[in-house]
Amino acid sequence: MIEETRTVLLAEHNKGILDILVYLLNAWDYKVIVAADGVSVLDIVSREHPDIIIIDSNLPKISGLELSKLLKEDFLTSHIPIIILIDRKQIRKKMLEIEQGVDDYIANPPDPIDLEVRLEMALRRSVHQLHANALTRLPGNRQIEKIIKTKLHAEEPFSVAYYDIDNFKSFNDTYGYMKGDNVIRHVAYVITTTVKRYGNKADFVGHIGGDDFVIITTPDRERLIASESILTFSRLTPFHYNKEDRQRGNVITKDRRGNLSHAPLMSISIAIVNNKEHEFKSIVELIEIITEIKRYLKTLPGSNFLINRRGVDDKEIVLAEPHIAQEAPGAKHKKEFTHKPLGQILIESSVLTVEQLELALNKHWNTGQKIGQSIIDLGMASQGDVVRALEAQLNVPHFDIRSLKKNGELGDIIHKIPFDVMKYHSMIPVNKDKNVVSLAMVNPKDIIAIDKIRSFTGLNVAPFFVMESEFNEIWGKVIRKTDKGD
Repeated sequence: MIEETRTVLLAEHNKGILDILVYLLNAWDYKVIVAADGVSVLDIVSREHPDIIIIDSNLPKISGLELSKLLKEDFLTSHIPIIILIDRKQIRKKMLEIEQGVDDYIANPPDPIDLEVRLEMALRRSVHQLHANALTRLPGNRQIEKIIKTKLHAEEPFSVAYYDIDNFKSFNDTYGYMKGDNVIRHVAYVITTTVKRYGNKADFVGHIGGDDFVIITTPDRERLIASESILTFSRLTPFHYNKEDRQRGNVITKDRRGNLSHAPLMSISIAIVNNKEHEFKSIVELIEIITEIKRYLKTLPGSNFLINRRGVDDKEIVLAEPHIAQEAPGAKHKKEFTHKPLGQILIESSVLTVEQLELALNKHWNTGQKIGQSIIDLGMASQGDVVRALEAQLNVPHFDIRSLKKNGELGDIIHKIPFDVMKYHSMIPVNKDKNVVSLAMVNPKDIIAIDKIRSFTGLNVAPFFVMESEFNEIWGKVIRKTDKGD
């Protein structure tokens, strides 16, 4: 059996030490990705999801120890083991910080034998901790229980949302476990990206196992996260089925006696409890209420979420109104799923095969990279193919970087927009014509981002889409020009 090559992200700014470590890591059969500063590390981790990270504590822009804490506080990266390289003279002085934010440390420059052993041990611990949820790399039951218990004793408002995929078993039985694993990875991606976009910085996502997930957030965000999760799930999940099942709206299955039955397409039920009106005495009590809500949700058709409304003296749960329920069985069929994913468009235009799309989707779900960029990076289609498909899907024009020209007013506009807002939403002004600013965006359907640009600039916005690689190139060119005052 051929072992998969493990990836190390090496963040080291000293070229002499960097060259030696790259040589050693390659000799030990690791794939090495190099970063020279803390900002680069954050970008690379979100894109590549390495198996382990080695960080110099004296890294520029963001120090190694500060960077480690940021990575450990993020549920998407907290599972990645981190080894800090630290000057021998600083070890005693920095001991408390080391204990709070890293998995291991070693004196810099490291002894090769010591480093090899520590790498192997850190990876083994990581595999052991993730064994139940290696599919999604999300924290498992132990971490979920630990976080909930902490919330119970913190006396602060919190919400726990339990996600359960309905009719997953019938899908898994019909399409096989590999397709079922793809659904689990996709749902994990939908949940985590939704929480990242609409939740708080300190929110948590865990994978209990199978098709069950948990979110820990605050009562003011619970509805938005749940409703957006359902909207995205309902829009995209049907495309895991073949065309016949998707159009029919169900899957034909056989029981053990050979009897045929029709199982609905997958939906999602979200049981939410919070401590706004009831102080939970234990995690057992909290789970009992979640189970009660979840049992009721299973009786409803389609995707729904419900929030507990249990007062201190009440013995009964008063259920919130279900949201975003699908049509009842037997209702007249309407034209549904008008949104067509990029991969589906490329398959129908004979650019991709189904097998190629599945490989690209796995990279997309595991790394967070946009699906179009994953397809290009894997060499499955040209950028032109993807751009044409995106224009058809988004109904938004593509911005050609070759048309980027010097514009005296552009610098003034960019300086009105906070740097972190542009970077977070992957957008940047690229032209101004009278009272309209052209905006290059990785996601041109991001209405929140467009509204922010209108607010900051006082101008109307014309959105254009760009690929991730194009955005990075435009970003470099425009930011450099504005920094120089061009």
